[in-house]
Amino acid sequence: MEQFDAFLRSKQKRRTSERFAIFQCAQSLGGHFSAELLRQTLTDSGYHVSTTTVYSTLELLVEAGLILCHNFDGRCRLYEYAGASPASHHHLICTVCGRIKEMRDAEVDALINSKHYPAFSQTSFTLNIYGECRSCQNRRRRASKN
Repeated sequence: MEQFDAFLRSKQKRRTSERFAIFQCAQSLGGHFSAELLRQTLTDSGYHVSTTTVYSTLELLVEAGLILCHNFDGRCRLYEYAGASPASHHHLICTVCGRIKEMRDAEVDALINSKHYPAFSQTSFTLNIYGECRSCQNRRRRASKN
């Protein structure tokens, strides 16, 4: 909370209870979530905020580096709390069912971290790997046998 509060102060943005409630809820969700799931979770817990407030606060949280924003394969944006996952992690994305699995790979991390890019200082990275998950592969095999 302190980091978000300091960010809002530095940008001369209002420090509202709604913004802090949205950040706290985002921290508690774990994994990937949509803005709509975040809003619905707040509503279900008795805290009513507008969709516009959720989106504008998520933008601030992304700018502050507290929330990560992903756009997997052209689908709607998904978010995740930056403190919930290692800074550098990878996503295995099933193109059939849409399931997303987070993983780490020390070899890939080492390779990318060994790269030096001119006039660029890397802070983190994510890698998206698209394919077909085991469940979908098994379902396809069973369907082809019938």
